[in-house]
Amino acid sequence: MSSELALHIDHVSKIYNLYDSPKDRLKQMLMRGKRQYFREYQALRQVSFELPKGEVLGVVGRNGAGKSTLLQLICGTLTPSSGNVQVNGRIAALLELGAGFNPQFTGRENIFLSASIMGISKQEVEAKIEDIIDFAGVRSFIDQPVSTYSSGMYVRLAFSVATSVEPDILIIDEALSVGDGDFARRSFERIMAMKERGATILFCSHSLYQIEVLCSKAIWLEKGQLVKTGEPGKIVSEYQAFLDYLSQHPEATPADMMARQNNTAQQAALPTGEYARIQQVNASTVTEKGDRLTLISGETDLTLDIRFVSTLKEQTPQVAIAIHNAAGQLISSCAAWTAGVKPTVNSEGQGQMTLTLPKLPLLKGTYYVGVLLFDERGIFLHDEADPVVTLDIEQPNQERGIVLLPHTWQVTTQEPRLKADASVTTRQPSDRWFVRAAEDKDLEQIKALFQDAFGQTLHEDIWHWKYRYAKSPGYVVFEGDDMVAFCGGAPRKGLVQGNPTTFCQIGDVMVASKQRGILTKTGPFFRCVYPFMGEQIGEGRDETFAFGFPNKRHLRVGERQKLYASFDKILEATWPAQANALTLTRWQGEPELGGAIDRLWGDMQPHLTQHLVGLHDQAWLRFRYLEKPHDHYQIYLVGEKSQAPLGVIVIKDHPEKDHIELLDFIGTPEHSEQLIAAAQQCAASLGRQQVYAWLTPNVYKWLEQTGGHTQLTDIVVPGNGLDNPEHTAIAIDNWWLLGGDSDFR
Repeated sequence: MSSELALHIDHVSKIYNLYDSPKDRLKQMLMRGKRQYFREYQALRQVSFELPKGEVLGVVGRNGAGKSTLLQLICGTLTPSSGNVQVNGRIAALLELGAGFNPQFTGRENIFLSASIMGISKQEVEAKIEDIIDFAGVRSFIDQPVSTYSSGMYVRLAFSVATSVEPDILIIDEALSVGDGDFARRSFERIMAMKERGATILFCSHSLYQIEVLCSKAIWLEKGQLVKTGEPGKIVSEYQAFLDYLSQHPEATPADMMARQNNTAQQAALPTGEYARIQQVNASTVTEKGDRLTLISGETDLTLDIRFVSTLKEQTPQVAIAIHNAAGQLISSCAAWTAGVKPTVNSEGQGQMTLTLPKLPLLKGTYYVGVLLFDERGIFLHDEADPVVTLDIEQPNQERGIVLLPHTWQVTTQEPRLKADASVTTRQPSDRWFVRAAEDKDLEQIKALFQDAFGQTLHEDIWHWKYRYAKSPGYVVFEGDDMVAFCGGAPRKGLVQGNPTTFCQIGDVMVASKQRGILTKTGPFFRCVYPFMGEQIGEGRDETFAFGFPNKRHLRVGERQKLYASFDKILEATWPAQANALTLTRWQGEPELGGAIDRLWGDMQPHLTQHLVGLHDQAWLRFRYLEKPHDHYQIYLVGEKSQAPLGVIVIKDHPEKDHIELLDFIGTPEHSEQLIAAAQQCAASLGRQQVYAWLTPNVYKWLEQTGGHTQLTDIVVPGNGLDNPEHTAIAIDNWWLLGGDSDFR
């Protein structure tokens, strides 16, 4: 291997042996190869390439293409089945942040442990440890066990260790998709600094814009095979064309697409499928242009030249920009449709827009500008490029804040009109709105409000089912005789670290469309949510903890008013459909099978003593799945042949999405693989492609060995922002929730 090369990958293949059950693995060991009890899955096939030192390699490909397997082979955490992997230099890998940490060790001890795994001497670590701690921002907790850290603290510390050792080769596998906006930007800047220093970087991402901007070379993997290697712009373009081609030909391969393109030059020039995407964004001022500009606050004009391509037949995409500060906060946005401007495209589907921001009023700081491509209504996001330009704002004065508002000062001092001893009446709060507990007579107005807020019909039988056990469905806010807001809350029996309690599931939070912009602490949103958070839920009250499933926008509104606090997050997990030989017995309310469900729930509880979890006994399953109107669920007791049931799964078929949804399961951790296998078996029997689940990270920890794929959603699990912080601390990153814990899935 040449000394000029950082990596040499020579005909590397990786094959996994897949067993239908643990006993097949044992049989294979005992038979010593005389009979095969496994199926082979080839994750990589004869992959070869070289990477010179100092290059930045982007790896693109669909889920399951073999990207993560390739990176793990390079790191040495996996060994190839055939072929040779040669590495020249010290590697720091961001495959799974926190891998190598011992949860019982303190943060300081884990810094030394993780560094030693990477081959760093104790003396080197001691010289850098203060910088590591400061970058991670965990100095107050550095001598506490990392098991007490939040997920964000864990991520920051792991990243800080991995990038502080000045590796020769840095490997990133979607690691920056976690963490808050400030962490993501700081970590991105550190990676860019490593790139400028000459480190070799392998970057695996589904963000094609980042691949094109960051990388000097790219490779494309598909089903374990190397499709192409080359210049990032060309690879990204061809890979995107393949994804577009798949929208009309789901079973196509890259070779199919390339063969079709070679048939006629005309076909090769035209886009395939219906899509809209950003092609190029050029940012400039009067004096400079590029992807990083310096502006004077209130003086410099910023111009963005935005080019896009669209093959949409029924509409023309809309263009918008968003500006964030260095902490990831959205500062402002500009949308063409709000200004009454409609983009156009030419006969080749090419569109171009120019946006000018005169005398940009942002105050001193660093800001990031992103460009977004929406549908005509500004709802569906076709494509985004964020950031396209970094702005360094300077200012000639001492104004503080984020933006300089247009203003005029006048001196209006007058002589006092009241005597010194005059009394002034205290102003009373506005009586524009009033709030009270919801009553049966309010249902018609609640239905109208639901239609206005969500654009959907509220069914009365669903409403009565949802709030069957609540003293009142929630709180309503009126303006005169008109209902303008509602917040619902349904009780849920559960356990907090093994102790019985009652939770409150907050839901159906809705404000009339004409009132949504009123976000003061006297407005309708605050008034309908506060009775729960301020009076009904919390330490020493009837309902100890609240949970719900709002999106990030809804959460931000509640956080700004101190009503909500973000406690946990929701992941999406998927598994491929797969035929298995498990015994599935459907439960439709029979008492004898219900007793088995209660026994399985009793076996599960000792494993949940660190979490907040709702009860999952037969009474809950009956109410949630068998008695809910308009939905059809399937509840199965799972077993192996004639043995007693080892668990329960609850599924819902979604033929329109070609998957089944795993809404709930009951069982102990050692049976989690069989429970997922049962769900895969159901999917295969129904002819669906995969199993889909909505769950918190604590649930997925039980399922990590099942071969699933996860990604973070924009759904959060909030809690009571008004409660005692010491009381709510045990709920942070500690919920055990699946899709079935909602009332709407």
